[in-house]
Amino acid sequence: MILRLAVPLDGGTMRNIYDPALLGRRTAPGARQRGIAIVMVLLVVALTAALVASVVWRELVAVREVENQRLNVETMWVERAAVEWARATLAAQSATSNVAYVGQTWSAPVDDLQLANILPREALEVNGDLAGAYISGAVEDAQAKFNLMDLVSRPGPSQPWQIDGGGLEAYRRLLGQLSLNPGLAPLTAAYLLRSLGDSNGGGWPLQPVSVQDLARIPGYSEQAVQTLSAFVTVLPDYTSINANTAAEPVLVAAIPSLSPGQAHMLVERRSSAYFVDTADLAVVLAPTLTNAELPPGSIAGVNSGYFIVHCRVHSAKINTRVDTLIGRYGIGGFSWTAVVWVHRLAT
Repeated sequence: MILRLAVPLDGGTMRNIYDPALLGRRTAPGARQRGIAIVMVLLVVALTAALVASVVWRELVAVREVENQRLNVETMWVERAAVEWARATLAAQSATSNVAYVGQTWSAPVDDLQLANILPREALEVNGDLAGAYISGAVEDAQAKFNLMDLVSRPGPSQPWQIDGGGLEAYRRLLGQLSLNPGLAPLTAAYLLRSLGDSNGGGWPLQPVSVQDLARIPGYSEQAVQTLSAFVTVLPDYTSINANTAAEPVLVAAIPSLSPGQAHMLVERRSSAYFVDTADLAVVLAPTLTNAELPPGSIAGVNSGYFIVHCRVHSAKINTRVDTLIGRYGIGGFSWTAVVWVHRLAT
């Protein structure tokens, strides 16, 4: 059965809604085409708007990336300027003095100095973000710590490396002063010797370049490495320990038979007058000696050839930290400096 519906027309006449005349009027081809055209126009407009928005967004991202890259480069130049200042200061100090001690120009820290106060106006006009940044830093005497490279030595440049007895005993004393296992000293020396490639055991391990690398040696716990980080370093070659800057446990390690009480006395003495040479050290330790000399096996000195520049630049948009090891070579007016390595730290 087919249900037929009717609708009232003018004059009350009822007419079937399936009347072909009505159907034809409602589905005219022109009306259908106009509807499709409107939909197409809306789609094209929406697509165009999306494409324009995408292009604009990419341009904004590209501009922001260029600004960030420029800011990073300018920040690196600020860091490099700080390193160059430290190099010039260390070279000038070496030309007038053969000792290194806290109180010289290089040891003065810089605390949150605004770059707007030191940079040329032209540089500030180029980048306003840099003008609002601050720089802080300090120069650390790297030879105030025990150098792990003192565990090994060689008679000449072409000679094989060997374990250094004086350095080994010094490291034993340091471990004992820090309540750590002195048995770690020979293990560390053997590992370092293998890393230098002069062992017949084969399978050379990676050479340590920082105190954190001690964790690769069996026997070192995370806590032990953290404790040693304040008293141990890794420098490119064999060095002495600067008695003018070293901490008391490091002084005990540097001078055989030195007691903690004597080490404390040396620290008290240098706060009023720095040590001019190792004989000055021996006189303080044994005033009655005619020819004052430190005990055999001492690795103490009064000068330094390696320094670490700690630098931080920070602002609302900048936060960088970098450490730079500077080597100082030569003596007097024939001294020069060089950058040994640069470590950029996580912030």
